[in-house]
Parts: sequence; structure tokens; C-alpha cells
Amino acid sequence: MVSMHSPFLTRLLAPLRSRSGCVLTFFLPFLWLLFGLLSSPALGATQQEWFIDQAILTGKSLPRHVELPHVLTPDDFSPSGSRVLYKLSLDLPEAPQVPLAVLIPKLSLSGSVYINGFFVNSCGLGPLEALRCLHTPLFLTTPAGVWRAGDNSIEVEIYASSRQVSGLSSVRVGEVDQLYDQKFRVNQWLKTEFLVALFWVSAVFGFLSLTVYLILSKELAYLWFSLGCLAHMLGLLNMTVTRPWINIEVFSWLVVSSRFFATPMALLTMLSLFDKLRTWMVVALLGFSITGTVLLAFTSVNRPLIALLFVVFLVIGFTLMTMSIFWAFQARSPIKIFTSSMAMLLVFAGIVDWRRFSGSSNFEGSFLFPYVYSVMLLTLGTVLIRSLATSLRQSRVDRAQLERRAAERMAYEITENIPVGTYTVIFKPGEAQGRFLFVSQRFIELTGLNRQDLMNNPNVFAEILHVKAMSDWEGFIRHRLLTRASSSKEFPIFPVGREMRWVNSEAVARTLPDSSVLVEGVLFDRTDVVKAKAESDRIRNELQLRQIEQSRTKEREQLLRDMHDGFGSQLAGVRMMAEKGRIRPEEFPEFLREITADLHLVVDTLGQTNITLQEALVDMHHRLERRFASNGPHLKWDVQLKDLPPLAPRKILQALRLVQEALNNAYKHAHAKNVYFSARFDGQFNLLTLSVRDDGRGLMPPMDRGRGISNMRYRAREMGGVFQLIEHHPGVEVLLRVPRVSAQHQSDSNELEADGHVDRLRL
Repeated sequence: MVSMHSPFLTRLLAPLRSRSGCVLTFFLPFLWLLFGLLSSPALGATQQEWFIDQAILTGKSLPRHVELPHVLTPDDFSPSGSRVLYKLSLDLPEAPQVPLAVLIPKLSLSGSVYINGFFVNSCGLGPLEALRCLHTPLFLTTPAGVWRAGDNSIEVEIYASSRQVSGLSSVRVGEVDQLYDQKFRVNQWLKTEFLVALFWVSAVFGFLSLTVYLILSKELAYLWFSLGCLAHMLGLLNMTVTRPWINIEVFSWLVVSSRFFATPMALLTMLSLFDKLRTWMVVALLGFSITGTVLLAFTSVNRPLIALLFVVFLVIGFTLMTMSIFWAFQARSPIKIFTSSMAMLLVFAGIVDWRRFSGSSNFEGSFLFPYVYSVMLLTLGTVLIRSLATSLRQSRVDRAQLERRAAERMAYEITENIPVGTYTVIFKPGEAQGRFLFVSQRFIELTGLNRQDLMNNPNVFAEILHVKAMSDWEGFIRHRLLTRASSSKEFPIFPVGREMRWVNSEAVARTLPDSSVLVEGVLFDRTDVVKAKAESDRIRNELQLRQIEQSRTKEREQLLRDMHDGFGSQLAGVRMMAEKGRIRPEEFPEFLREITADLHLVVDTLGQTNITLQEALVDMHHRLERRFASNGPHLKWDVQLKDLPPLAPRKILQALRLVQEALNNAYKHAHAKNVYFSARFDGQFNLLTLSVRDDGRGLMPPMDRGRGISNMRYRAREMGGVFQLIEHHPGVEVLLRVPRVSAQHQSDSNELEADGHVDRLRL
């Protein structure tokens, strides 16, 4: 029989297409009602849609007319499984010009479609014996060429077995877009895509809960929930997998046993959440689950056995669900009441599915258990996540409190054991005087005060302050209140029963939420430091006085040595020569001029600490110029000492004496017409050169030279230089080279700084 009608729920389903999976999950009962309406025969039809509800069945028994939807009886196929054929007829007024679609809401276990002898398609890839299409709606797009005007034959070959209620639903033929949008899309989404999403949600929840259990170890609710989610994930394979990748018998056992295992796990989870789980309950439910799965394995998934186990489960489940609702209302927890309600809904869904499994309900409908159990898992997962989040939040609060208490305890222990006293003073809003909130034991030891007296009356601390320190202490505290800066101040105090002590206080202020100001500070004893500093100052002054005396003694000795080596030795020599009659009276003025010149060198050089070599040479040139001009060779003077680092006065004296010795020799013994003096500094090579040259008769015989050359060599060594005596024909050159003048300048600077320090000490 073929009837023509039009769908009437298109507008009703349109809003549902835009809803997310989460909203559909929580409103699943209403969706299921709509799904039932969609799966039932329509009330009307258009000219482009045909509804077929009559067929001829050919199986093991004789061919017969059946009404669709039709459920096969055990006489229609072999117990181990065989194929049957449904033949449907469709009378078309004319051959279609466009492709037509064929919609079969349900065929079980699997099937193929032929139109007018042409193979159109199967519900999956592979032989029918290896496919499981029992929950997947079949939508086929057929070419227009396979249809013809008049009677058309639609043959549906079904593979059936005793493991499942098998048969064929009614069939619809119509335009592709119209049939897809109005009849197939929502049905396909609910029966396949939505279940795939639930599969992954169950997998994620299961593995996350298992991870939480492995971390927490003792929280069994997460273990039962994870096992329930993973078992439900395996059970959903029955509705989402068309061609199993393992043996079909093993796959069927895996799917059915996972259903039996999943429900007790959900019950254990609920009992754990209600804190009603007992050992006998765990043993009973686990025993039921394991026993059922083993029996199903040994009986090859026997349908009567499944029905019996299902009845036992319904009895146990209904009892526990009733108790859970009572517990939920007793606890007056909305989330527990909702959870118990969902569990009760799961029991009723189990009853409906049991009727469908036994063949007592509409063949085209789907099992409610996967949907309702998924909603229950989402509910339990929400409760567990909420519980975990609450526990984590409380754990953080507890940990923060423990850390605060530990920090306070540690701070107290540290405060009591550090070698300084600590104190806390609080200034309430509107109060001019603060009071002590806390003082450490070390503070009490330093001040000699009584703790209780100090806490009751802060003025007792002011009583031990030195009279002059009272204003300093008040200013110290006031400055903390105004600036909030940290600084320190030293005070003299008179501890009770002890001598005066010096203490140092450092404090910082901060504002409390009630606008009070808290001053936190430390007090440490500085008496030993003050005494040590006073003793150090006394010792340093004594050392400075000794250093001054030693410096004066050293200067006197050095001055005497310079006098002895210079004009002192010259005076002694002149005296000896005069006593022996070796000096004529007219030679005395010359000797006196030399002695006077040497005296000038000592006074001019050692009398000025900041004199330079160039300045000393200017003074020498001024004194020698008149001598050479009156009676002697012509003196030519050339000094180029730009950028020469300063030298120590003693080294300048040695250089001047060497030059003076060389000039005296040229003046008295060379019989020269010209004497040339040059002083140069080469900054590139860091070299100082002093030269005295004449154009006289040259070097004297060694026996006539005397001690002058030896003295010049000695003075060159004292300067750190190299002395040379060079004969030029005519004349002789006395040459002094002083290398690395900058390095010597550093040591000379240190010497000058030391001399200056001694001078300051004298002052």
C-alpha cells in the first residue's frame, strides 16, 4: 500500500538545528518526543513523496504479505543468521526527471537495496554478514534512470540473526533535498552524530576521572565514574560502528557486557556521592556485573539471558534509586535531588528498552539507555567536578592558612632567636599616642622593662630614654608616620638596674584596612660598637701622633743626609784643603758659590712639595746664568718638558745635583767655549732625557777625574735612570735617560699623598 502525504514538523525542528549538543543533552526527553513524532507515519504528503508500508517477505518460510514496520520471527531466518528479502512496490505516474531518494529509518541487522533489479547501495561497506546497521537510518540517492513510469520494484535484502530483533521499517521515497531536510537530517543527527559526540564525551570524562583517581588514590567515586564512562563509551560502539574491526561475536559480547557493567558503576558513583556506599554494596554490584559479563560470554550473548539479567538489574536499580531519592530529600541538596531524579529516569528508560529488546514495542524506535545514561553521566560528572573544584578551593584556603600560620610561627621563632629586639606599635585613628602590640624577648632584655607594664603603658619606655634622646625618639616615630620610609636612629638609654647603653632602632610604617598605622621596628644594642669605635679612635690618634713624630724624625734625618752629602761634605772638604794649605785665598769665593748653589737646590726642591722639574730647572738656570756670563763658557739652555708627569721632590733633587755636577765639571775643567744643556720628554716612548755637553778638551785621565762621575752614576740609579758619559771630539756629553716615567709617577703620587697625609696630621 502506497500513501502520499506531506511532513508537518519542518518548522518545529528548525530551531533545534541551531542548538548545541550540550542543550540537546539536558533537554533530551523533549527531543526524544520529537524524534518519536518524526519516526511515526506522517499525516499528509506532497506529490513528490511516497510512503510505503506494505511488502512481500521471502525467507525460510513461504512468501507472505507483511505490514511495515515488520519484525522477523525466528521461523523467517536461521538461528545462526541468514538473509531474507522484502519486496516493495511503488507506482509512479511518470518516469522521474530528477534523482529520487529512498529513506529507510531502520533495518536490522544489515541490508542492501535494489530498485528494479539494479543494486543501489548497502548500509555499509562489506558483506552483510559483517555489518551492523541496526540503529543507523539509511538514506540513498538513486539515479533517475533506475525508475520508470508505472510499477517499480524496491527490494531490501536483510541479514538477520537471533542476537538482535531484526526486521524492516516503513520506507519513504521522494525528492532528495526535501526528504533529506524534512525526514532524515534530524533523525541522522540524533542516531549517529550525536551518539559519536557522546562517545568522545564519555571517553574524555572517563580518562580524566581515572587520572584524578590515580592522583588522589582514595577517592573511589572517581574510579567508579571513570569505569562507568569507559564502559558507556564501549556500549556506544553498538550504535556508531557499522562494520566492527573484530569478530562479530566478540563485538556483540563487548557491547552488551559494557552496558551491564556501566549501570552498576553509575550506581556505585551515586552511592559514593551520597556517602552511603558500603562494602557489601560494592561486592554485590561488582559481582552482578562480572557474573553477567561472564555468562554472556559463555552463552554467546543469549537474548533470553540478557532479558533475565536486565530484570534483575531493574529490580536492584529501582530499589537503590528510590533510596537515593529519599537520601537526596533528606539532605535537602538540589544537585543530589536532580541526580537522583536522573537515576530514576535511567531506570524507567531501562524498562522501555527492555520492552523494545524483547520485541514488545515499536520497531522503528531507538533505545533510550544511551541518551539517558549520557545525561546521567554528565550530571554525575558535573557533581564530581563541582566537588573537586570545591575541594581544590578549600584546599587552597587551608593551605594558605597553614602557610600563614607557619610563616607566623616561623616569624615568631625567628624574632625570639635573632640577636635584636623587635617591636610593633599601633596608632589608632584619632589617637595621638600609640601603644605596643608586640615586643620580643630580646627587646625586654635590652630595655630591662616588664612586658606587661610596657603593653599597658607605652610611657615606661620613654622613662628609660636619655633626656636628650626623648625628642629624637618622638621625631623618629613621627617621621615614620608621615613618610612611611624606613630609616634608623641611635639613642642612649638607661636600662632598669644597668648602666647606660647605646641602642639603634630601625622601623617602617604601613596603613591597615581600618586606617590604623602600624609601625614595625627592630632595636639592637650598639654599646659595644660605640665603645669599640671610641677605643679605635683613641688608638688611631696615638698612631697618628707617632706617625707624625716618625715623619719629622725621618725628615730631619733626610735633611741632615742631604746637607751632609751636599754642601756639608763640600764645607768639610774646603776646610781640610784650607788646613793643608791647598787652597789659595782667591779660590775661596768660588768654593762658597758652589756650596751656596747646592744649598739653594736643597731648599728650593725639598721646601716645595708641588714643584715640577721644569720649574726647578728655571731656578737653576737663573742662578747659573750670571756665573757663566761673568767668567766662563757660553751656556745654552734648552728645556722641552711638555706633558711630563710630576716627579717626587727627592728625585728632582737628584736630577738637579747630577746636572749641577756636570755643569761644574764643564765650567772648571773642560776649557770649553760653549756648554749645552737640554731636557726633553718623549711622551710616545715615556722617556725623560737630560744632557750636558761641552766643546772642550774632552775626558780627563782616570786618575784626575775624582769622585764626580761616581756621584753622578749614583744619582742616576736613585732616579731609576741610565747614566752615560760620551766623548765627542771635541767635548764630552753627560747623558741621563729615565725610562717609564709614568710608572714612576704613580709611585711618586703615592709618596706625595702620604706626605700630604702627614702634613694634615700635623695640622
